[in-house]
Amino acid sequence: MEAYQDFKAYSSLKAKTPVDALVKEAISNPGLIEQYLKIIDNAKGGIKFGAEKVIRLVSESRPELVYPFFQEIAGLIDSENSFIKWGGIITLSNLAGVDELELFPGIFERYFDLLNDRKMVTAANVAGNAWKIAKSYPELEPEITRRLIRAVDNVYYYKEEPSPECNNVLRGHIIDCFDRYFEESRSKDKIIEFVRNQLANSRKKVVLKAESFFKRHERSA
Repeated sequence: MEAYQDFKAYSSLKAKTPVDALVKEAISNPGLIEQYLKIIDNAKGGIKFGAEKVIRLVSESRPELVYPFFQEIAGLIDSENSFIKWGGIITLSNLAGVDELELFPGIFERYFDLLNDRKMVTAANVAGNAWKIAKSYPELEPEITRRLIRAVDNVYYYKEEPSPECNNVLRGHIIDCFDRYFEESRSKDKIIEFVRNQLANSRKKVVLKAESFFKRHERSA
Protein backbone atom coordinates (compact mmCIF):
# COMPACT_ATOMS: atom_id res chain seq x y z
CA MET A 1 0.00 0.00 0.00
CA GLU A 2 1.27 3.44 -0.92
CA ALA A 3 2.60 5.35 2.10
CA TYR A 4 0.77 8.60 2.73
CA GLN A 5 4.06 10.50 2.39
CA ASP A 6 4.00 9.53 -1.29
CA PHE A 7 0.60 11.06 -1.91
CA LYS A 8 0.29 14.10 -4.14
CA ALA A 9 -1.93 15.64 -1.46
CA TYR A 10 0.83 15.21 1.13
CA SER A 11 3.42 16.86 -1.14
CA SER A 12 1.10 19.80 -1.69
CA LEU A 13 0.49 20.23 2.03
CA LYS A 14 4.18 19.95 2.83
CA ALA A 15 4.94 22.59 0.20
CA LYS A 16 2.48 24.88 2.03
CA THR A 17 0.31 25.35 -1.04
CA PRO A 18 -2.45 27.90 -0.29
CA VAL A 19 -5.54 26.14 0.99
CA ASP A 20 -7.83 27.67 -1.62
CA ALA A 21 -5.66 26.14 -4.34
CA LEU A 22 -5.76 22.76 -2.59
CA VAL A 23 -9.55 22.92 -2.35
CA LYS A 24 -9.86 23.83 -6.04
CA GLU A 25 -7.57 20.96 -6.97
CA ALA A 26 -9.49 18.46 -4.84
CA ILE A 27 -12.76 19.55 -6.47
CA SER A 28 -11.33 19.01 -9.95
CA ASN A 29 -9.69 15.73 -8.89
CA PRO A 30 -11.93 14.09 -6.23
CA GLY A 31 -9.54 11.16 -5.97
CA LEU A 32 -7.43 13.41 -3.74
CA ILE A 33 -10.15 13.42 -1.08
CA GLU A 34 -9.34 9.85 -0.08
CA GLN A 35 -5.68 10.84 0.17
CA TYR A 36 -6.50 13.72 2.51
CA LEU A 37 -8.55 11.40 4.72
CA LYS A 38 -5.64 8.95 4.98
CA ILE A 39 -3.35 11.84 5.85
CA ILE A 40 -5.72 12.85 8.66
CA ASP A 41 -5.57 9.29 10.00
CA ASN A 42 -1.80 8.93 9.82
CA ALA A 43 0.04 12.24 9.77
CA LYS A 44 0.80 14.54 12.68
CA GLY A 45 0.71 18.23 13.45
CA GLY A 46 0.13 20.85 10.81
CA ILE A 47 -0.05 18.37 7.92
CA LYS A 48 -2.94 16.53 9.60
CA PHE A 49 -4.81 19.77 10.36
CA GLY A 50 -4.22 21.06 6.85
CA ALA A 51 -5.73 17.91 5.36
CA GLU A 52 -8.79 18.24 7.59
CA LYS A 53 -9.28 21.85 6.52
CA VAL A 54 -9.23 20.93 2.85
CA ILE A 55 -11.89 18.23 3.39
CA ARG A 56 -14.03 20.64 5.42
CA LEU A 57 -13.86 23.40 2.81
CA VAL A 58 -14.63 21.01 -0.05
CA SER A 59 -17.67 19.82 1.93
CA GLU A 60 -18.93 23.40 2.15
CA SER A 61 -18.98 24.02 -1.60
CA ARG A 62 -19.22 20.49 -3.04
CA PRO A 63 -20.54 18.18 -0.32
CA GLU A 64 -21.45 15.49 -2.84
CA LEU A 65 -17.73 14.89 -3.45
CA VAL A 66 -17.09 14.16 0.22
CA TYR A 67 -20.32 12.25 0.84
CA PRO A 68 -18.97 8.85 -0.37
CA PHE A 69 -16.67 9.02 2.66
CA PHE A 70 -19.46 9.71 5.15
CA GLN A 71 -18.47 6.92 7.53
CA GLU A 72 -14.83 8.00 7.53
CA ILE A 73 -15.90 11.55 8.37
CA ALA A 74 -18.19 10.19 11.10
CA GLY A 75 -15.12 8.55 12.64
CA LEU A 76 -13.49 11.97 13.05
CA ILE A 77 -15.99 13.06 15.71
CA ASP A 78 -14.58 10.33 17.97
CA SER A 79 -11.04 11.69 17.60
CA GLU A 80 -9.08 12.46 20.74
CA ASN A 81 -7.74 15.52 18.94
CA SER A 82 -10.18 18.37 19.46
CA PHE A 83 -9.35 20.14 16.18
CA ILE A 84 -10.03 17.00 14.15
CA LYS A 85 -13.23 16.37 16.15
CA TRP A 86 -14.46 19.93 15.52
CA GLY A 87 -13.73 19.64 11.80
CA GLY A 88 -15.63 16.36 11.65
CA ILE A 89 -18.64 17.97 13.34
CA ILE A 90 -18.77 20.73 10.74
CA THR A 91 -18.16 18.49 7.75
CA LEU A 92 -20.89 16.05 8.78
CA SER A 93 -23.37 18.90 9.03
CA ASN A 94 -22.44 19.90 5.48
CA LEU A 95 -23.08 16.36 4.26
CA ALA A 96 -26.59 16.25 5.73
CA GLY A 97 -27.95 18.15 2.75
CA VAL A 98 -26.82 15.47 0.29
CA ASP A 99 -27.54 12.46 2.50
CA GLU A 100 -29.44 10.43 -0.10
CA LEU A 101 -28.74 7.17 1.74
CA GLU A 102 -30.04 8.65 5.00
CA LEU A 103 -26.89 7.82 6.93
CA PHE A 104 -27.07 10.69 9.40
CA PRO A 105 -29.88 9.23 11.54
CA GLY A 106 -27.55 6.33 12.27
CA ILE A 107 -25.05 8.64 13.96
CA PHE A 108 -27.59 11.06 15.42
CA GLU A 109 -26.96 10.01 19.03
CA ARG A 110 -23.17 10.16 18.70
CA TYR A 111 -23.34 13.55 17.05
CA PHE A 112 -25.67 15.28 19.47
CA ASP A 113 -24.13 13.63 22.53
CA LEU A 114 -21.21 15.93 21.81
CA LEU A 115 -23.32 18.74 23.24
CA ASN A 116 -22.42 17.16 26.59
CA ASP A 117 -18.67 17.35 26.02
CA ARG A 118 -16.71 19.10 28.78
CA LYS A 119 -15.33 21.54 26.21
CA MET A 120 -17.73 24.29 25.27
CA VAL A 121 -16.15 24.65 21.83
CA THR A 122 -17.16 21.09 20.98
CA ALA A 123 -20.76 21.77 22.00
CA ALA A 124 -20.67 25.14 20.21
CA ASN A 125 -19.65 23.48 16.95
CA VAL A 126 -22.60 21.12 17.24
CA ALA A 127 -24.99 23.93 18.13
CA GLY A 128 -23.64 26.28 15.50
CA ASN A 129 -24.14 23.76 12.70
CA ALA A 130 -27.24 21.88 13.85
CA TRP A 131 -29.48 24.09 11.71
CA LYS A 132 -28.16 22.35 8.59
CA ILE A 133 -29.32 19.01 9.97
CA ALA A 134 -32.67 20.41 11.10
CA LYS A 135 -33.30 21.73 7.60
CA SER A 136 -32.22 18.50 5.91
CA TYR A 137 -34.17 16.31 8.34
CA PRO A 138 -37.26 18.28 9.42
CA GLU A 139 -38.61 15.20 11.18
CA LEU A 140 -35.63 15.39 13.53
CA GLU A 141 -36.01 19.11 14.19
CA PRO A 142 -38.14 18.86 17.37
CA GLU A 143 -35.59 16.51 18.95
CA ILE A 144 -32.69 18.69 17.82
CA THR A 145 -34.39 21.72 19.35
CA ARG A 146 -35.04 19.84 22.59
CA ARG A 147 -31.41 18.78 22.88
CA LEU A 148 -30.09 22.25 22.17
CA ILE A 149 -32.29 23.74 24.87
CA ARG A 150 -31.32 21.01 27.31
CA ALA A 151 -27.62 21.66 26.66
CA VAL A 152 -27.72 24.89 28.68
CA ASP A 153 -28.00 22.76 31.82
CA ASN A 154 -24.55 21.32 31.11
CA VAL A 155 -21.41 22.40 32.92
CA TYR A 156 -18.54 23.38 30.64
CA TYR A 157 -14.97 23.78 31.76
CA TYR A 158 -12.26 26.34 31.15
CA LYS A 159 -8.79 25.49 32.44
CA GLU A 160 -10.34 22.57 34.32
CA GLU A 161 -12.72 24.86 36.20
CA PRO A 162 -16.49 25.07 35.70
CA SER A 163 -17.23 28.16 33.59
CA PRO A 164 -20.67 29.81 33.64
CA GLU A 165 -19.39 32.17 30.96
CA CYS A 166 -18.76 29.24 28.63
CA ASN A 167 -22.37 28.26 29.19
CA ASN A 168 -23.45 31.78 28.22
CA VAL A 169 -21.38 31.67 25.04
CA LEU A 170 -23.10 28.43 24.09
CA ARG A 171 -26.49 30.09 24.57
CA GLY A 172 -25.48 32.64 21.96
CA HIS A 173 -24.62 29.89 19.49
CA ILE A 174 -27.95 28.23 20.14
CA ILE A 175 -29.83 31.47 19.41
CA ASP A 176 -27.91 31.77 16.13
CA CYS A 177 -28.89 28.22 15.26
CA PHE A 178 -32.57 28.74 16.06
CA ASP A 179 -32.50 31.91 13.99
CA ARG A 180 -31.63 29.79 10.94
CA TYR A 181 -34.62 27.46 11.08
CA PHE A 182 -37.18 29.15 13.32
CA GLU A 183 -39.64 29.89 10.52
CA GLU A 184 -39.83 26.20 9.56
CA SER A 185 -39.71 24.91 13.13
CA ARG A 186 -42.42 22.79 14.72
CA SER A 187 -41.10 23.88 18.12
CA LYS A 188 -41.65 27.64 17.90
CA ASP A 189 -43.10 27.98 21.41
CA LYS A 190 -40.08 26.29 22.99
CA ILE A 191 -37.66 28.37 20.94
CA ILE A 192 -39.45 31.61 21.81
CA GLU A 193 -39.37 30.76 25.51
CA PHE A 194 -35.66 29.93 25.34
CA VAL A 195 -34.70 33.10 23.48
CA ARG A 196 -36.90 35.28 25.69
CA ASN A 197 -35.08 33.95 28.76
CA GLN A 198 -31.79 35.10 27.22
CA LEU A 199 -32.93 38.73 27.30
CA ALA A 200 -31.82 38.70 30.93
CA ASN A 201 -28.49 36.96 30.23
CA SER A 202 -25.46 38.42 31.98
CA ARG A 203 -23.48 38.38 28.72
CA LYS A 204 -24.33 41.44 26.64
CA LYS A 205 -23.64 39.72 23.31
CA VAL A 206 -26.23 37.07 24.14
CA VAL A 207 -28.81 39.72 24.99
CA LEU A 208 -28.15 41.46 21.67
CA LYS A 209 -28.57 38.17 19.81
CA ALA A 210 -31.89 37.59 21.57
CA GLU A 211 -33.10 41.10 20.75
CA SER A 212 -32.09 40.70 17.11
CA PHE A 213 -33.85 37.34 16.96
CA PHE A 214 -37.16 38.88 18.00
CA LYS A 215 -36.77 41.77 15.57
CA ARG A 216 -36.24 39.37 12.67
CA HIS A 217 -39.05 37.06 13.67
CA GLU A 218 -41.52 39.49 15.23
CA ARG A 219 -44.36 38.34 13.00
CA SER A 220 -43.92 34.69 13.95
CA ALA A 221 -42.97 35.30 17.58
